[in-house]
Amino acid sequence: ASFVYSVLPPGHEDLKGTEVEAIKKFKKALGLDDVDAASMHLAIGRRLYRERLDAFQKLIFVSNLVFGDASDFILPWKHLFGITDYQIDIAMRENAKSLYALELKSIGRGLDIGTLIEVRRIQLAYKLFDEVAADMFKEHAKKLIQENVSSALSILKSNTSA
Repeated sequence: ASFVYSVLPPGHEDLKGTEVEAIKKFKKALGLDDVDAASMHLAIGRRLYRERLDAFQKLIFVSNLVFGDASDFILPWKHLFGITDYQIDIAMRENAKSLYALELKSIGRGLDIGTLIEVRRIQLAYKLFDEVAADMFKEHAKKLIQENVSSALSILKSNTSA
């Protein structure tokens, strides 16, 4: 429980994207089964639910990715905390969007097929809906195009003035 709590970012800081793998590796190193590990996530949830709702949403997101499809059965968020499917969906979507946006920012101006495949893999890993990811990718591509056009115009203006 202490390890998982320490992996989650404090305050209003965003997730870094390394949390899920770190927890999976730690769980495997300790030889914990999903049920025992899930009980620790729920204990942390009790603490975070009272203290910081944003951190509680991050825990839901990370925990659901750590346990995958089994999370519906071993992490009874709705029952224990009286939250709705909609609140869980918001936690999942908003944290996925934040991490996906981080990934898009790391892409330089050059887009190639390998980069596109990696972006799609990450989208699926974060369980981000296709429509949301497509809108975010379009917006990112639009910004890249605008930057390229602005850069080209600046070069043209500097060449003609010289």
